[in-house]
Amino acid sequence: MNHARLSQHRQFLAGKIVVGIDPSKDKHQAAVVDPQGSQMGRSFSFPTTRAGYDRLLSSELPKILGTSAPERVVFALETACNLWETLAFFLHHRGYTVVLVSPLSTHHARPILSIEFSRTDPKDAYVVATVAQRGAFTVYERFPAANNATHLLAITYDKLRKELAQNRARVRAMLDRLFPEFPRIINPHTDSAVYLLKRYLFPDDFLALDIDLESEALAKISRRQLGREELLELRAAACTSIGVVRQDDERIAERLALDAFLATIETLEHQFTQLERELLKRVEPLEQHQRLTSLSGVGKRLAALFLAEVRDLSRYTHFKSIEKLAGFNLRLFDSGRFTGTRHISSLGNTRLRWILYKMAEETARRVPEVRRKYLRRQIKRRSHIRNVVACVPTLLQLIIAMEREKRPYQHRQDHLNELNELEAKYQALRAASPKNTKRKEAKAAA
Repeated sequence: MNHARLSQHRQFLAGKIVVGIDPSKDKHQAAVVDPQGSQMGRSFSFPTTRAGYDRLLSSELPKILGTSAPERVVFALETACNLWETLAFFLHHRGYTVVLVSPLSTHHARPILSIEFSRTDPKDAYVVATVAQRGAFTVYERFPAANNATHLLAITYDKLRKELAQNRARVRAMLDRLFPEFPRIINPHTDSAVYLLKRYLFPDDFLALDIDLESEALAKISRRQLGREELLELRAAACTSIGVVRQDDERIAERLALDAFLATIETLEHQFTQLERELLKRVEPLEQHQRLTSLSGVGKRLAALFLAEVRDLSRYTHFKSIEKLAGFNLRLFDSGRFTGTRHISSLGNTRLRWILYKMAEETARRVPEVRRKYLRRQIKRRSHIRNVVACVPTLLQLIIAMEREKRPYQHRQDHLNELNELEAKYQALRAASPKNTKRKEAKAAA
């Protein structure tokens, strides 16, 4: 537990009146708590409109607080969905201090008040205020417009990435049902596959295709990677396909569904490209981006997404702050003689967690400091995903050190010497593994 941070937060609210607010779609509930933790007056609600927000400051609070100075009042808002954002923006621009409380904190604090799990809006508003007084909050802050713009682009980029993967999975599921041999011959996520699927879907469609005509078009789209040979394979597979046979109206419905998925994929890919271009245009000139891309394996796109999520890398003086923001910090279970298995908390920014995993996966192949950590763990126990996650702290330490010293990445010779020894040991271990032995025997027999 970070007692220093909690102590600073408690000192920040010492002697101040806290207004706890439980946000909702139609109306917010508020409760006022004095510096000693006792509720002042009755809890009240106000609508989520401009008139309601004005009434909060001009009518409801003066009834309870009288003529208290604004600097003595702190608003604590529970960050439920995005219901709190408009009120936080309104209060911040009126000169009030706003702090944010996690719903997870209020969930665990709720039964402490009355040793029951009942949940009401007045009770939740009071819980939000008391949790904030204990120091479990983050201070609301407004970032520069440029940082907010890149952050919004990164959020949209992530949403489109997921939607694109979802629609590609739908196309793959349709092929597995109608022509399961197709994905084994041509990757259904390529432009070549999209070209063919726009014209042919069912096995009997591929039996009737013109090999000579389509092979020229396919070679042009795939840059000579695919051609006549793959089309002949598709025709041969269509003769013995195990796909479900569709008739009449069923064929029309399947065709319309596939066309809808393919059109959605093309639209998403176009928007995807535009977003990435705009994001890079805004981030590439930054020195922080140039330092990040000096790490081999961290490309321009990953570096831009990382900076968009952390907003301003210079705000972080310790790597654990970013680690916790992403939810990669460890949850410990130690009590008496019992020591439980350590797991990452996964309570944080899921987008940043995905970005850091991808960065760690790439740098674990190329950057000596990260590669050493990965190999040590792989030699001890082979588990790619777990060991890549374990490399994230090492990668973040490098990034923070580069930012603190304002320099690009430079490897050290002593790290390379140790890395060579680990590489030799790891390759020997892989060669002796049962899977590789069976694979070599199968090749020799063939």
